[in-house]
Amino acid sequence: MATNLKVAKADLTFEAGFPQPEFSLFHDTGTLMHHLFKRLEPHGLRLNDLRVERGTANVGDHQIVCYLFNYWMTIRIRIDRIEVICSELPRDYVEKFKAAILDVLQAIKDYRPEQSFRAFAMVLGLHAKLEGRPVREYLAQFVTKVPQNLGPSTGGGAIFYFGPEEDRLLASIIADVSAVVEDAIYLRIHGLWDAKKVAPASLSGVAEIFVRQALEGLGLSLQG
Repeated sequence: MATNLKVAKADLTFEAGFPQPEFSLFHDTGTLMHHLFKRLEPHGLRLNDLRVERGTANVGDHQIVCYLFNYWMTIRIRIDRIEVICSELPRDYVEKFKAAILDVLQAIKDYRPEQSFRAFAMVLGLHAKLEGRPVREYLAQFVTKVPQNLGPSTGGGAIFYFGPEEDRLLASIIADVSAVVEDAIYLRIHGLWDAKKVAPASLSGVAEIFVRQALEGLGLSLQG
């Protein structure tokens, strides 16, 4: 029987990589920002939350940055990828966040219809309580041998790596004791998908299935 998770804190990182560096991406910055603003204004984007950062002489530092949802979401458009970092992922904002991420990708397609993507990556971080089970007792099942002569063991964690599976290129899962929430588990679920096989519009559903399968593989399920 699966152990229920009661999530106390969650975060999300999403990345859409281009097949190669697009050095002309910022050739017409004004038009690019127009498309970004048009797509993201319905999600709450304001003019003072949209800026251009040129950084140093390093071309990789040139980027357009957008902030949404009271700075919970940071969007960075770079010459080789799109990054979306959600420092907080409240459950009642999940659908809003997914819609905003999809609109970021669509804004790039509005600006450059021929633009393609190489891969989509997602990292979901969960700090959660285990219903009816101490976290260290749960994690102990994954540790078969504890190093000796280093002092009393205070617990252990696990990391799992997985190769290609259908449209997914790779995956990994980290399970450890949370350093943020007391008596909680920390899970880091990472997936990378081939953009030639997964369309942006279907990515959300694909990622949800993957997360559910990852949790099931660990004998866990989300509460509610």
